[in-house]
Amino acid sequence: MKYILSTFLALLLLLPAQAQPWAPAGNRIRTPWAALVDPSAPLPEYPRPQMQRDEWQSLNGLWRYGITPDNADYQAVAFEGKILVPFAIESSLSGVGKKIKADEALWYEREFSIPRKWKKKN
Repeated sequence: MKYILSTFLALLLLLPAQAQPWAPAGNRIRTPWAALVDPSAPLPEYPRPQMQRDEWQSLNGLWRYGITPDNADYQAVAFEGKILVPFAIESSLSGVGKKIKADEALWYEREFSIPRKWKKKN
């Protein structure tokens, strides 16, 4: 039993950070409504109701993120984990809770599909 438990714990430690589920990071910039956030569809409503479009796609959700020196290019990014957009990286709801220094850049990456019926629309 002891061997099985230690093997299980070792496997958990080997899981990459990206495979672990999203969770708030600490209590920075956190409101009483934090428990209501759904990471699969955070803030799904149209962001500017007074200027709503007929066709739009929310890009809110989990993205990969990486932090580099501010003069680095995309090829230098080592993605560290997932961040919940649209929340600021410093906030609890981002799932990261880190501060970016003045000489650092924050990179986001995510794949998504553009609907075919939007072809030739800007």
